[in-house]
Amino acid sequence: MDEHYRLLVGRASRENAGGDMQSPDPISDTIKVDKVFIENDHVRKQSWFTTIKLQFIHYLSLGFIGILTWGLLWCAFDDDWGWDGKWFRLGTVATVAWASGLVLQELTTLPPLLAALLTGIFARHFGFLDMRDYSQIDAFLRKIYPVIILGKGSLAWDMDYMKKNWKQVVSLGTLPWSAEVVVMALCSHYFLGFPWLWGFLLGSVYSSVSCPVIMPLIQRHGTKPDKSQNWPQLICTAGGTDTALSVGVFGLIFSFMFSNASDLYRYIKAGLALLAGAALGGGWGMLARFVPHARDAYVTELRILFVLVGGLFANFFTSALGWGGTGGIAVLACNATAARQWARKGWKLNQNPAATAYRVLWSACEPVLFAYTGTFFVIHGSMTDTMLLGLGILLITLTTRLLTAAIVCWNLSIKEKLFICCAWIPKSIVEAVLCPLAIDTLIMKNSDDDHQMKYAEDLMRLVVQAILITTPIGYLLTNHLGPVLLKSKSKNDKDLESQMQASRSSSFNEDIKL
Repeated sequence: MDEHYRLLVGRASRENAGGDMQSPDPISDTIKVDKVFIENDHVRKQSWFTTIKLQFIHYLSLGFIGILTWGLLWCAFDDDWGWDGKWFRLGTVATVAWASGLVLQELTTLPPLLAALLTGIFARHFGFLDMRDYSQIDAFLRKIYPVIILGKGSLAWDMDYMKKNWKQVVSLGTLPWSAEVVVMALCSHYFLGFPWLWGFLLGSVYSSVSCPVIMPLIQRHGTKPDKSQNWPQLICTAGGTDTALSVGVFGLIFSFMFSNASDLYRYIKAGLALLAGAALGGGWGMLARFVPHARDAYVTELRILFVLVGGLFANFFTSALGWGGTGGIAVLACNATAARQWARKGWKLNQNPAATAYRVLWSACEPVLFAYTGTFFVIHGSMTDTMLLGLGILLITLTTRLLTAAIVCWNLSIKEKLFICCAWIPKSIVEAVLCPLAIDTLIMKNSDDDHQMKYAEDLMRLVVQAILITTPIGYLLTNHLGPVLLKSKSKNDKDLESQMQASRSSSFNEDIKL
């Protein structure tokens, strides 16, 4: 208790000194510390009944909003939103996916996306919903998801950290991904009979790491006490690079395969797409330095719309032109650049209204994404051989990824390399967004090519299998082994680490729940 009191007094003294550069007053420092103890004690004494009541009112409010929204849609569109209407089924599955995700997280601490994915699988199995019947709507939504996912992550990028540690960020973000893509293409070609283009298409989506799943766990470790390593920034920026490669390369291969343009144009487009996306997004992000003006009365709302609407337009516009992958890179470049411009004017990275807006949007989109993806997964006997081979392929590709990740982390200790390997296991978000796109495209084109549809179905099954296996394993290993692998060695290190953890904002530690 005395040691904790001394640390709080020291922190209050430093805050006082930083405010007016005068010698600290012991009396005012004591008052500040006493206030902290009183507030903490009040929180501890808050009864369980008060907590339950607040949660009940929160979800009751959401229930009222949901019922009123459904009633509005029913009044506007009649029977299509009735109890047995085709649109009502979409809303029902999304609502059940959201609720089951909350229950799973409360009972097991596992990510709610697993419950949402299983909800979609059961909805398809019992014939309640099949998103193949809504292919145009599903394809439309899958152009929105990447904007929110990529935009949310890149708002946390520290460009100064990336410049200082670019070798480690680039190597960890590209080499494990590249190795897994090549191995996946080889395995799918020789074990499953995939053509090479389909094999690399599968590898580009299969090899993406899902940092948002484990970022709340990474935030607990923060920066090493000696400031030699910033774990959140390393995982966030390297994982963002990995995600950018998956989205960009998948878009390139996908547009190359399903485009009707000439071969020369497709090759030129493939060579310029990523550079065009970076230039487009970087240029739009640089405008954030000037518009909206920092003294504008609506600067917060305008900044959010500036990056959100700009990202949506970029993704839809480049998709309409057939430049797949360009829009995703543009979103990353735009939001990362805009966040840096805003930081110079007082907004903290990932602790500002724009980051909060993206977290709210993602909390609403996440159960919808995984539930609708699950409806593409059809369980039947003929898929047994594919799924068994998929287990072996997953073991081979994951081993390749983790060995490569351990090798490229040349400056880390053995325990820290194991921690990186745990964080590099989960596959979920990018995989769920991209895996049904080939099926949607073939359906909308009324394609009668049975071979292509078989490859698209197998691609989706292998990806869903990887999500269900790697997400809980990676999450649990990171959660339980992380504190052991990154445990501070000395008492002073523990004191410094506890101070930094107490000073970090809770808005960065976990996403907002709706």
